[in-house]
Amino acid sequence: MKWFVFVLFMTTEPGAPNAYLFTTPNFNSQQECAMAVVSPQMTPIWVTKLVQEFGTPPPPIRTISCITEETIKKIDNMSVHSEGTST
Repeated sequence: MKWFVFVLFMTTEPGAPNAYLFTTPNFNSQQECAMAVVSPQMTPIWVTKLVQEFGTPPPPIRTISCITEETIKKIDNMSVHSEGTST
């Protein structure tokens, strides 16, 4: 099972990005992923990618989690279903 870094942003503006999924690097275990999240050697990789995606400064971060491919699929399914039910 592959694990990925998932960043949830603090946002109060409608339409502002609220999350980002790092598809690379990916990890073989939750423990390996969690160690990478707190690794000082990995910090420049995370920050550089967020700045590339969102500009300087990137949105304030609320949480950083390690999630599985299965969880990503569940999140995708929830967002598809919620888009169809809004009025």
